[in-house]
Amino acid sequence: MNRLNKSLLATLLFVFHFAKATEPDGLSVAIQDAGSSRFDVIASTTVNSQFSVLISLTLNNLTASSSQTLFNLSGIGNTTLLTLSRIDSNAGYSYGFTYQWNFGYSGNSHNDDYPYRIPYSVNDTFRVGQEYFGSFSHQNTHAIDWTMPEGTKIHAARGGTVIDLREDSNEAGTEQRHLDLSNYVTIGHDDGSQANYAHLQQNGALVELGDSVAAGQLIGLSGNTGFSTGPHLHFVVRQQKSPADVSSVATLFVDKDGQSVNSDGNGTLSSLVEGREYQGSADSNQTATAQSIRSYTILDGSSKWRTGSWLGTFYDPGQSWLFHPDLGWLYPIDSDTSSAWLYHTTRGWIWTNKSSYPWLYFHSSAGWKYLFPELGLYDSSSDKWETPSP
Repeated sequence: MNRLNKSLLATLLFVFHFAKATEPDGLSVAIQDAGSSRFDVIASTTVNSQFSVLISLTLNNLTASSSQTLFNLSGIGNTTLLTLSRIDSNAGYSYGFTYQWNFGYSGNSHNDDYPYRIPYSVNDTFRVGQEYFGSFSHQNTHAIDWTMPEGTKIHAARGGTVIDLREDSNEAGTEQRHLDLSNYVTIGHDDGSQANYAHLQQNGALVELGDSVAAGQLIGLSGNTGFSTGPHLHFVVRQQKSPADVSSVATLFVDKDGQSVNSDGNGTLSSLVEGREYQGSADSNQTATAQSIRSYTILDGSSKWRTGSWLGTFYDPGQSWLFHPDLGWLYPIDSDTSSAWLYHTTRGWIWTNKSSYPWLYFHSSAGWKYLFPELGLYDSSSDKWETPSP
């Protein structure tokens, strides 16, 4: 859901703020006087979620502290996005801005190689009632409907963070008003995409805002709410490049054995086929390695480089191995929620965690070494420098 475009225009003597009365809780932006001819542009968030906000400024005799206009935020609280400073302290000034926001982070592109699971149990098999660009209500979107009984357990097709949900509706129908009456859970992913699981039953969300969700985790119970002619699950993934640029995307679905069900030999993705039955794969015995170093990071879906981890920036094709610029190719396995073992083909197993990195423990030599980016490894016990030999 793309949030209302808000406008705020201000001068020395006049401030005007426009907001729709029914705008849901989430995020608002204001400019506050910071003294000494300075003003802070502050975003206030009121629910435990992830947010993206796009700012456009009009300034007269003021300069912004940064040219950045797109910001990703999380949690509840106030965040100073920019500071405005007067250029000529003896001259008048004015400012104005508009902003758009949405739940979830923004990212450059979707990771088309990510294997989404079919979002119900391997014990269930359901028919696709409507495919991508279906004639009833999917004409312009990459959405899938599975026809299933109310109360069916829904599992996460991909891990992420719960960024939005609703579960108070008990109405269904095909009138215009029913478009806004669906219960749903929306999970934001690390590349800026977000999956929406819709038409859940009343009180059918089994997660809370801000929860971290693993692939395959139970998240809700299917239902028949909102714009609907019968019980089903509506699933769609949207890529958010900014709050002003959100569009649905095709996804790679895999079966319980991790094999693609909708990709040809060249990697071209198609829809699951309307009228065909598919076995679920969400709770299959597939494991995702090293979530501790992937958590709270941003993945560029086109280049596959991941930023924001305590391990630094690294290349992550979304499979098992990843490439670290200073260590080479590594096979990561979680030790706990903030530490990992990293297998290196020439150095064996390496252990580190969020608080100790860039100190690395090498199992083969039972010793610690310090990683200096672009310089190599320093062994304090021998006072020698080493090359990681990637």
